[in-house]
Amino acid sequence: WVRPIVRGKQKAAVEFGAKFDLSIDQGFGRIEKSSFEAYNESEVLVGAVRHYHDRHGYYPERVLADKIYRNRGNLSYCKGRGIRLSGPALGRPKKDEIREKAQDYKDNADRIEVERSFSKMKRCFGANLITTKLKGTTLTSIALSVIALNLSKLTADFLHTFFEKKQKFYFWKQLAVFKMTFRDALFVQ
Repeated sequence: WVRPIVRGKQKAAVEFGAKFDLSIDQGFGRIEKSSFEAYNESEVLVGAVRHYHDRHGYYPERVLADKIYRNRGNLSYCKGRGIRLSGPALGRPKKDEIREKAQDYKDNADRIEVERSFSKMKRCFGANLITTKLKGTTLTSIALSVIALNLSKLTADFLHTFFEKKQKFYFWKQLAVFKMTFRDALFVQ
């Protein structure tokens, strides 16, 4: 089930296989939409925000997305719900407009996490090597890549927490030994 999708990218004008949208929620990847047909990614944003609201019971404070997601419909949807959609304003920049550069920089730096997740899925979890023939097995392979990505994050978080606590314990243990040694050195003389 390999379908060509004309993407118009510089590296490859035509891509083969499924196209999917990935959102990152608290560091974990979620597949928002997958299809073998070409579609406009900007249509997925409203559904992704609704899924977030269904999971958490409130809307996100901000949505970090590519420029393609910044259209009038998505901007008005986000504005009506108090969500800040990152990126430049539509149209020509106004002469007296003052952009908050620090906030723009932080948003852009945080948005890179999605691109890094795609890269990691391709490099480490086989998302670039999917050669299955059936539609169902292709979608399953994509889902397994996302599951592996999420499991690697869980593992890294657990190990980080475990070693951080162990290092703190080791530090306090060494400090106690140092205090005892110092105290003994004072009382010996």
